[in-house]
Amino acid sequence: MNISRRIFMAAMPLLPGAARARVLGGQDEAFAEIARQIGGVSSVSPYLIEAAEYEFDLAYGQAAKVEFVRAFGSGALGDRLDQANPALKAQAAFVALFLYTGEVTRDGVVSAKYYPWCLSWQAVTFATAPGACGGPGFGHWENAPQPGAM
Repeated sequence: MNISRRIFMAAMPLLPGAARARVLGGQDEAFAEIARQIGGVSSVSPYLIEAAEYEFDLAYGQAAKVEFVRAFGSGALGDRLDQANPALKAQAAFVALFLYTGEVTRDGVVSAKYYPWCLSWQAVTFATAPGACGGPGFGHWENAPQPGAM
């Protein structure tokens, strides 16, 4: 296949963007793997992983994510956490809290925006996520307590 000089030169401005996209894709995959390790389970919803990365970026910024991936991206996570500085430990705690609660804080207001997908539903056997309970509505109990019995 022959590529003319004209086509080659026309494509040159696109190459740095493609290279950057590939590098950022690697960062995203590395962050996702670290988040799975922090969560402690392999069956984390892809939506929750993407949300964790998005919320991490909002809370700490892109540069912090690069540092986070660099610090925790290789080796045993427990060993890396032991060696991490307090800022990185706080970021790991942020990811863990997010994965298990689905909570985010914006302008001092906490909301459980990702609650239905959070890992706490995998950790408990006596409850299910909202909308997955099989009942007619949120909070449905098959054998609800009698009024005044509690």
